[in-house]
Amino acid sequence: MPEAHRVLRNARLLTQAVVQHLLDDPALLPIQVSRRLPLRARRRIGNGLRAAFGSLPGGQGLAALGASMAGDEDRALHLLRAEGVQRSRAAGEVAVLLDRADLLPADAAPAVRARGQWQLGELGGAVRTLEAAGRGERSQARQYRSELRLLGEDHRLRVRSERSQSGPSADGPLRVLHLLTNSLPHTQSGYALRTHNILTSLAAQGIESLALTRTGYPVMLGKPFCEDEDVIDGIRYRRTLPSRLGASPEERLEQEVDEALRLVGEFRPHVLHTTSDYRNALVAQAVSAATGLPWAYEVRGLMEQTWIASHRSATTRAAAAQSEKVERIIAAEASLAREASAVVTLSRTMAEVLEARGVPGERISLVPNGVDETLLAETLDPALARDQIGLDLPAGAFVVGAVSALVDYEGFDVLLRAVALLLEDPGVSQEDRDRLHVLLVGDGVAAPALQELAGALGIRERLHMPGRVPAPSARTWVQALDVVVVPRKDLEVTRTVTPQKPAEALALGRPVVVSDLPALRETVLDQAGHLVGEPVRADDPSALAGALSRLMSDRTCREDLARRGRRAAAARSWAASMRTYEHMYRSVMASGVEERVSGE
Repeated sequence: MPEAHRVLRNARLLTQAVVQHLLDDPALLPIQVSRRLPLRARRRIGNGLRAAFGSLPGGQGLAALGASMAGDEDRALHLLRAEGVQRSRAAGEVAVLLDRADLLPADAAPAVRARGQWQLGELGGAVRTLEAAGRGERSQARQYRSELRLLGEDHRLRVRSERSQSGPSADGPLRVLHLLTNSLPHTQSGYALRTHNILTSLAAQGIESLALTRTGYPVMLGKPFCEDEDVIDGIRYRRTLPSRLGASPEERLEQEVDEALRLVGEFRPHVLHTTSDYRNALVAQAVSAATGLPWAYEVRGLMEQTWIASHRSATTRAAAAQSEKVERIIAAEASLAREASAVVTLSRTMAEVLEARGVPGERISLVPNGVDETLLAETLDPALARDQIGLDLPAGAFVVGAVSALVDYEGFDVLLRAVALLLEDPGVSQEDRDRLHVLLVGDGVAAPALQELAGALGIRERLHMPGRVPAPSARTWVQALDVVVVPRKDLEVTRTVTPQKPAEALALGRPVVVSDLPALRETVLDQAGHLVGEPVRADDPSALAGALSRLMSDRTCREDLARRGRRAAAARSWAASMRTYEHMYRSVMASGVEERVSGE
């Protein structure tokens, strides 16, 4: 496609996405846009909005939006409770955004009330609210009904294209078509990095891969100049970029099915491989049904638990856990996992959940988060790593923290409170207190609030938050730490889902402290079942402070943990995990042949 036509098409897709956002959730759009700004700019704009509108009649809603952008949620809620604010449409939208639908008055606009219900997982109730108000044929109701259909336990996508007539080639290498949510170079998440490590490691084993991302990605991230295909380290990432976006979530998934079927004809894969969540699985199932190709479903997380954890208070989390949305997600995910030719997951904890949902244990393969073998050769000490990245700290500084997404369930507020306790602890030497610093590398919705908390605790000058960093330099930032801390909160999602960062920190020879939760404990055990990291009670700043104090004062202990952690990480290389994938691919291929023969 000529470049001018491609950019014009992408601009049209981006415009459609922005208009849809404004219709579906107008308060969320400025928040999402602001998250792409540096943290300092985001806080400045948010505080400017709060100051400009806070004293104006009816301006509390926009002022609360500004306070939220700046990370001051308490002030945002205070503004929403102000006298007379209930009559503001903007205030209602912000109340929903802040997960406080209880602040909506009974006479709030139907669209806002429906959004509040949807936010709490009352999916059918949200649709009924709109229909009762005569808004059943508007965009919001149509989007909600489409999402509800997708979450039907037995719902499957339509296949609008003709079935490909060319099957896999009998000769040549094993080929796999991967169906993804996002990828490098446009997304630098743990999801994208795990995917890329898998694909490059498969290539090293002689297995060819082609990856396809969801409809509209990455244009819908605000990238109208993106290409139709990116090649990273020899791996091809194709984009689903139609001339126009489908009008509903269903139609957009069907557009991805169409593109995947075209790629089946071009690439002639032997196996389809998709990853969480159910939307990707629906696409893989539809392509498999149309082509006869076996498909593997890699369950990297439990979507409903991640959604529950996104709620800000224990009250709304409890309500969300009992909601229609959670019930529907569990049923849909379980149905698709049972239908897949094979299932992959990251931990024994998650495998047990899948088995409890009816997935036969013999069809589940475990592929934990692995490590790039090149990490094992890195030997930078913390001081040299800090020099390389330009981190200006006093000589002899002792730095704790992480390279991570900054979201609430990661528990970095617990880390800040632990550091504040150490700085006040008379049992910690003055020398150790003077050299203690916190480094949090990354960004996310919790970033502004963490800065606010550091100020309230009196440790703002001890906290260093450089924001997002380029992926190639992330390992150097990890090595700038004396201790890597993963202080995740005790939630169902953190009890079951294993993160990537502890494995990489162990490979880089850094002592690791994690919350003592089943999934995290699994990441700091070696093959013999011995601990190579230090688990501490979750949500307990005092317990975390105790672990950090011991490591800060005992260099020998740190070095021993680092050595044992590195040995454990060496056994978890991606290259070693590829044998599991290849065995799974060949097993489902053989099963598919047997089924076809028996059917004939």
